[in-house]
Amino acid sequence: MEWTTDELREAYLRYFEERDHRRKEGSGLIPDDPSMLFTSAGMVQFKDIFWGKREPEETRVTTCQKCFRANDIERVGETWYHHTFFEMLGNFSFGDYFKRGAIELAWEFVTAVLSFEKENLWVSVYETDDEAYAVWRDEIGVPERKIARLGKDENWWGPVGDSGPCGPDSEIFYDAGEEYSCGPDCEGVACDCNRFNELWNLVFTGYQMNRQGEVEELERQNIDTGMGLERVAAVLQGVDSDFEIDVFRPLIEELKEIIGLNDYSPEKTSYVHRIGDHLRGAAFLISEGVIPANEGRGYVLRRIIRRAVQAGDRLGMKETFLTSALPPIYDTMGGTYPELVDRKDLIENVIDHEEGSYRNTLNEGEQLFYRLASDLREEEKKVIPGEDAFRLYDTHGLPLSFLKELANEENLEVDEEGFEQEMAKQRSRSRSEQEDAEGLHEVADVPETEFVGYEKDCLKAQVLALIGDGEKTDRLSEGEEGVAVLDRTPFYAEAGGQVSDVGTLEAEDSRAAVHKVVERKGIYYHRLEMETGRLKVDDNIEARIETRKRRSTERNHTGTHLLHQALQQVLGPHVVQSGSKVAPEELRFDFNHFEIPTEEEQREIENLVNDVVLSDRPVSKNWVDSVEKAKELGAAAHFEEEYRGKEKLRTITVEGFSKELCGGTHVSRTGEIGGFAIQSIETIASGIRRIRAVTGENFLSEFRSQRDRLERLAELAGSGKSGIVKRFESILSQQETLRNELERKTERLLSTVKDQVLEEAETLDGVRLVSARPEVDGSDLKRLADHVEKEVDGVVILGTTEEDSASIVCKVTKSLTDVLDAGEIVREASAVLGGGGGGSANFAQGGGPKKDQIDEALRSGANIVRSTIG
Repeated sequence: MEWTTDELREAYLRYFEERDHRRKEGSGLIPDDPSMLFTSAGMVQFKDIFWGKREPEETRVTTCQKCFRANDIERVGETWYHHTFFEMLGNFSFGDYFKRGAIELAWEFVTAVLSFEKENLWVSVYETDDEAYAVWRDEIGVPERKIARLGKDENWWGPVGDSGPCGPDSEIFYDAGEEYSCGPDCEGVACDCNRFNELWNLVFTGYQMNRQGEVEELERQNIDTGMGLERVAAVLQGVDSDFEIDVFRPLIEELKEIIGLNDYSPEKTSYVHRIGDHLRGAAFLISEGVIPANEGRGYVLRRIIRRAVQAGDRLGMKETFLTSALPPIYDTMGGTYPELVDRKDLIENVIDHEEGSYRNTLNEGEQLFYRLASDLREEEKKVIPGEDAFRLYDTHGLPLSFLKELANEENLEVDEEGFEQEMAKQRSRSRSEQEDAEGLHEVADVPETEFVGYEKDCLKAQVLALIGDGEKTDRLSEGEEGVAVLDRTPFYAEAGGQVSDVGTLEAEDSRAAVHKVVERKGIYYHRLEMETGRLKVDDNIEARIETRKRRSTERNHTGTHLLHQALQQVLGPHVVQSGSKVAPEELRFDFNHFEIPTEEEQREIENLVNDVVLSDRPVSKNWVDSVEKAKELGAAAHFEEEYRGKEKLRTITVEGFSKELCGGTHVSRTGEIGGFAIQSIETIASGIRRIRAVTGENFLSEFRSQRDRLERLAELAGSGKSGIVKRFESILSQQETLRNELERKTERLLSTVKDQVLEEAETLDGVRLVSARPEVDGSDLKRLADHVEKEVDGVVILGTTEEDSASIVCKVTKSLTDVLDAGEIVREASAVLGGGGGGSANFAQGGGPKKDQIDEALRSGANIVRSTIG
């Protein structure tokens, strides 16, 4: 029987279901774990059970898990079996069976269900795992010569991330035969050659490792197994490579047809395999909401798309092509994973945009890298200095991992230690600049500040510490600037994108204006300027925020939550906040999306927010004790890592619309927002858009400003407001008529000048040379050269002068570009003018400030032609 991949997946899950395992859905590729970028194994969704943090609902489970790994990305395409995206079949035991049970179940499946010949199977165990060795030898009957004891690099699994469950493992291998061996020095099942194909990894998870690398036994012994679906399918289908199995073959064949590949050399085949793997991986990541970015998951997605583009470039693909190869992925995987088909428009838009963007920018940073690499080779150096690597990262956006990949292709290395030193210097400078700007000198001998700003705008407080000129002091006097630390405060400290409150500190004979508040380690630092009197340590004062600005900020912050939810509803669930600023004047919201929303989408977003505002829904604020609890209640946790470890977390819920973790200040009902208007949408980085919007008083101010501008335009156009559109349509129509008439006159003039110029042509050995100084504007010089070239099989050199400069253009008939270069001619002529220029062999332009040398410049260019043709 030749198994299809779908049949293998179902047979595995059914086999374990029949042996009292509950079949569960695999989790998504985006794990609920801040220590991991992607789900890289089947056990990830059960990590808390393995850790003992959560009790299992069942003791036996089986899954088919979508996985994504980028740790071996450089090997994708170079081997038969390395992938970024793949499927992992797994069976799990939580305190039920252990080593003997896992081994017996696995052996029965591969030999009785899949009908592998026992003679072709080998196994490995951890070097000190005598128990597993004995089960394989004595109970299963595997000969000792086919049981390999291997070390920690080969037969110890985990943890996933920097800590977690781990333990020894045992693997089952299929022996493809000696003809696939790398030779007499083959290391057996530990070798990377193609003879031994790993079918299954049985992990005996009896330990956990902490972040310090210390290992201790778990109270409950567990089993975690992983069978690579693609690898086993390749063996069962009798093909050498995973890229030849039924779910991969149509994609590879489609790519070969698109590329027009007839040369199936190993190098070119590896490029096709790389494109196929990365395209499949990109489709799955995008279907789960990942969008290209310069960090985190988005960077991994960007990297695999760009690697696919680079591979296509090496195969001669100079235009966008990736999206045209997507249909086989939908056809082969869409039945099992319908999200691919449901989100095909998003997948295609993102990939097409990213490929086009990358090709269009290919890439100032990369060009600088290759120039640097060339210089290093000339100097016979092999290492890119850390300072240069950091500049490519900091100024041109090339991440270290990508730099290492480019360097490897050029047989160079990157000074990673030097790079990290430069990164540390920059962080240090940023901290120093920030602290200098804030005038901070942190104090450690005062208790944490009690923040009561959610409930109060004004309160009595005591001054615990003062800072002036960057040092602690016991008083600040009129006219001085400094920082005050209070025992309690109503001032919101800048955090979570929300600016701090401003206001005043007042005592009996003094008053200070508070301009900014920041929080460090629970202490609130109030940046202030003394307006009257003196402020002393231990003074009792009244702290009062400026309530009008606070209310405006609250409207904008709740408006930001409404905007985020509206973006997800209109553009798709992939939209995630990547930054924000909430101030009294406006809200600014950065988010990931492959293009700027259309006018129609913008209006839909605006309408959705205003519908919620006008429905005057209650906004509730509640406290929970963990990120997990908040998420159980349905709260979105953006920048989740900021909240982990905190004892109390605040959720903001807009009834029936949105729920988020947020420590900022908010309105009590959406009606208080008053109104919402998008001011602008712009691109601030590749794949990142920024919306600026206003609410409340600023919304009203914007409305009045628009009305005033409309009235002024109506006045200028000589019409009422109701007729202004028709009036401007009429003006624009007249403008277009005049523009067309001017164009016709310009063409007639250029035709006349062309005839005059042609009279000055000379013939050199059958080649016509036109070198002239027509009386036309510099902006029309190229058009005139185009007209002349149509009637000249040869070279056209034209020059003209304007107020403070001279311009020159050259066109060379394409049949002559193997002996004459327009760029060279223009550079020579422009040098006479004291300037520069350049272009292609067919056309170039330039100029310079020495306009009185225009005739000499033209002679210089013409002489190059005469000497070459002569």
